[in-house]
Amino acid sequence: MLNAIVDVQNYSASYGNLQVLKKLNLKIMENETYAILGPSGCGKTTFLYALAGLLPLTCQTEGELSHLKPLAVSTVLQDFGLFPWKTVLDNTLLPLTLRGRRSSSDISAAQDLLRWLKLDSHESHYPSELSGGQKQRVAIARSWLASPDLLLLDEPFSALDALTRESLQDEVLTLYQKSPLTIVIVTHSIEEAVFMGKTIILLSSKGEIKAQLNNPSFGLENAREHEIFYAQCLGIRKLMKEQTWEGGRASEKVSFSI
Repeated sequence: MLNAIVDVQNYSASYGNLQVLKKLNLKIMENETYAILGPSGCGKTTFLYALAGLLPLTCQTEGELSHLKPLAVSTVLQDFGLFPWKTVLDNTLLPLTLRGRRSSSDISAAQDLLRWLKLDSHESHYPSELSGGQKQRVAIARSWLASPDLLLLDEPFSALDALTRESLQDEVLTLYQKSPLTIVIVTHSIEEAVFMGKTIILLSSKGEIKAQLNNPSFGLENAREHEIFYAQCLGIRKLMKEQTWEGGRASEKVSFSI
């Protein structure tokens, strides 16, 4: 039975007179994946930072956003967040180093992750010597090594070319299937949302949840080659183009067919 780990009730966030999130209501369940999708400026990153407890003091909030148990949270940002003076291996080990840990088993676990992510030949390299895709792999390895309960991804693949982006999406989902945890990813890409999210949450330009959708194509082998994947993408694209919403939101259990 799945357990909720985050409960969001009537949650709003504002910067001065600018409201960026409006009365959000949802539960985030343990070991599930969520994709947050919406137009620029709709509050996606603000919501991610709220989940991480990283909102700036200038942000005013109302309602409740509660972690229902103590959570270890890792965040992967768009700019990777790597220290330029540390090697790939040292950057990967950083969360454990900050906890006062760096045992031989920790190093071995980091090396295993880097090998899985095709970075084993780059352990002693510095970020300036890596491509964008390689830097993103290091950021993912670092976050995964910390064994988080909640992994937050803020448009982590947006700066990458299409093939590298798909390769990293595949690798993250394979890691998830091997070692499940709760993932929330913010993205502008409908295809990425449908590939990465078991649940897809659409935010309106006003920062409201306009739809919360179950994704029947999630986890299918070679999902991008299935008709149901493209049907889901098409349905979401149509929803995002709509100007009016019956009752303000769509059903929690919406799927699409051609």
